[in-house]
Amino acid sequence: MQVNPLYRFWLGIRSAIFWILFLPMVLILASLLSLAFFMPLGFRIGIVHIWIGYSLVCLRLVCGLKYRVEGLENIPDQGFIVMSKHSSTWETIAIQRFFRPMVWVVKRELTWIPFFGWALKSMNAIALNRGTGRKAINQLVQESGHRMDQGRILMLFPEGTRVPPGQTKPFKLGGAIVSQRTGYSVLPIAHNAGEFWPRHSWIKWPGTIRVVIGKPINPEGKTPEQIIKEVASWILDECDNISDKSQLQRLDVA
Repeated sequence: MQVNPLYRFWLGIRSAIFWILFLPMVLILASLLSLAFFMPLGFRIGIVHIWIGYSLVCLRLVCGLKYRVEGLENIPDQGFIVMSKHSSTWETIAIQRFFRPMVWVVKRELTWIPFFGWALKSMNAIALNRGTGRKAINQLVQESGHRMDQGRILMLFPEGTRVPPGQTKPFKLGGAIVSQRTGYSVLPIAHNAGEFWPRHSWIKWPGTIRVVIGKPINPEGKTPEQIIKEVASWILDECDNISDKSQLQRLDVA
C-alpha cells in the first residue's frame, strides 16, 4: 500500500507536536516522583496515573491514536503477574492504566539515570543485575513475591525487548519461575500497538489499538516451562487474531 508523501509529512508534524508535549512531562513526572520518595505509595501512584492520562489524551488528540480494551472482566482481584507482548513504547505507558498498583522489573543500570532512575526507585521497581544468572532469578522471585504479597501487580515483558509486529523472540522463563514458586497466576495480554507506534519510528499512525486481556493462567501443578509455553501460545495466537493486516502493509512500505 503506497502512502502519500504529503500525508506522511503531516503525520511527522503531528508526531513532533506530541513529543514537544510529552517529553517535558516525563521530566516533570520524574522530578516529582524523586521528590515524593517519602510520600505514601498511593500518592506516588496518583502522580503516575495523571501522567498516563495526559499522555494518552495527547496521543488521541494530536496523533489520532486511540485504543480499545477487551477482557477487563478477566482481571483477578488480588496480586498477579502481567505478561504482555512488547512491540512499542505505547504499552509501557498505557498498560499501567488498567492495573494499579503496578511494579516493574528493570535493568539495574536504568536506576542510575538521574531523575528517571530515581523515579523508578521511588516506585519500588525491582532492579536486576541480569548478568548474575541464578542470583538474579532468586532476587526476582524473592522481591516479586514480597511485592505481590503486599497487593502489588508484577509487570513483565517476557520477550525482554521490543519485537516488530509479526515477529517473535523466545519467551524468557523468569516470570514463569516467579509464578511457579510463588503460586501467583499469570495474566496474559495481547495487543497490536506496534502496528501503530512501531519501534524506532518517528511517525505514530492514527487508528485504534486493540488490547485483549486473557484469562489468568494458574501455575498449580505446572513447571515453569509449561507455564511460559501456555503464556506464549495464547499471546502469539491472539496477537495474530487482532492484527490489522492493512496497517502491516502500510508499515512494509514505510
